[in-house]
Amino acid sequence: MTSGCQQPVSGSFRDREGRVYLHEGRVIRGLSTQALENFRALSQKQFFQTLEKQGKVIGSWELSPEKNPLTADIQAQWAGFLEHDRVPVVSYAYEWTFSMLKAAAQLQLRLLSAALAEDWTLKDATPYNIQFINGQPVFIDLPSFEPVKPGEPWVGRRQFCEMFLFPLMLQAHKGVQFQPFLRAAIDGVSVQTADGLFGFRDRFRRGVLGNVWLQAKLDRNYSGTSQNVRSDLKAAGFNKELIKANVRKLRKVVDRLEWKDGRSEWGDYTSFHNYSESDHAEKERFVEQCVKECQPGVLWDIGCNTGQFSRIAASHCGQVVSTDIDHLAVERLYRDEARPANILPLVQNVADPSPNWGWRNLERRDLQHRSQPGMVLCLALIHHVVITANVPLAEFVEWLSTLAPELVIEYVSREDDKVQTLLRNKEDRYWDYRQEFLEEQLKKYYHIRETRDLREGARRLYWCHRLPE
Repeated sequence: MTSGCQQPVSGSFRDREGRVYLHEGRVIRGLSTQALENFRALSQKQFFQTLEKQGKVIGSWELSPEKNPLTADIQAQWAGFLEHDRVPVVSYAYEWTFSMLKAAAQLQLRLLSAALAEDWTLKDATPYNIQFINGQPVFIDLPSFEPVKPGEPWVGRRQFCEMFLFPLMLQAHKGVQFQPFLRAAIDGVSVQTADGLFGFRDRFRRGVLGNVWLQAKLDRNYSGTSQNVRSDLKAAGFNKELIKANVRKLRKVVDRLEWKDGRSEWGDYTSFHNYSESDHAEKERFVEQCVKECQPGVLWDIGCNTGQFSRIAASHCGQVVSTDIDHLAVERLYRDEARPANILPLVQNVADPSPNWGWRNLERRDLQHRSQPGMVLCLALIHHVVITANVPLAEFVEWLSTLAPELVIEYVSREDDKVQTLLRNKEDRYWDYRQEFLEEQLKKYYHIRETRDLREGARRLYWCHRLPE
């Protein structure tokens, strides 16, 4: 979305209490009368002030009419406006690792507990309300905070289960990757789907019996009736203390969930790469030279593995977006305590990236709409794209040229043992996977500023600058 746009930001279309607009790099949220009153009351609460100081909720302030840059017709639609701190790069739960989703779930429950202590609640419980800033989860949807209504349950409980708890339990208990589920259904893993995925023996795993099996049974019992569950609970004397107890139980379940699958194709890359020490050091120097000279605001490291070159780049740019298809490799990068805070690790398949989807295909945008890099690193990846994913080399280079003005790309020759492994047991129809053809395609879009040979020419690094249109 362009910086001067005054259209709603993707993801805000379903919010009936407000709408988010992006204007020249500023994030501005219009609020209904009720939402504005809630925010003013919320901003006076001790729990909220503490969370804001701790950086757990997005920095926000009420915007006076004379400082509001939005058009008069937009301003007339809302009772008031907030301005928020800018999220450097928006990411979604289906791009996160297990530990990222777990950290977001823990934040959601922590915020709810803090709010309940002062008679407030969170009406929503979706990971789309949380973003990672400087390596930490931050809550961004302030209108979700509302005063507690006596006798009402936590209305976000089911949403929390379907969008946080069930995906985490599938990964922890069954070894099933949760990202495809969250990308397939924008509202998460339904309780009936979860019930079908967990077998009888799984009911004895922590959290499954009460949160999956029992909830699915209740759902089936009530789905065909006209019974008003919320009214029944209120009449039965449901109170805030029961919500607190429920939240405490959920926190215990989430805290104890662990993913222990050690299988990964590339998770141990740093211990088995096939470079000599001198070549590896030369590759590091080349990458650092390119990034240091360009100083991009945002850099994408596509196929980052465990982030060795992302770490080098992080010292010379504002934000690094590190993507890889290997969940475990990206998980290790996120969990590395020495990881620079400006690295955002994401699970992303370059041949099957996150699409535009949701309402009118605008609710969640692809990564290219959410982040405009100044430089792209594409190291030891091209053979996987062409040979494994069967993407024509010319199309891949053309796509790269649309991303950023600067590109560092590595060609791995057919003689390299990694390429030989990919070609094993395959009919070699990859006529386009040749160094000469790659250079021919690069020159269509770029000026090749510098090259560097590794492994006596078996690999070559290119630093390219995009040609003017």
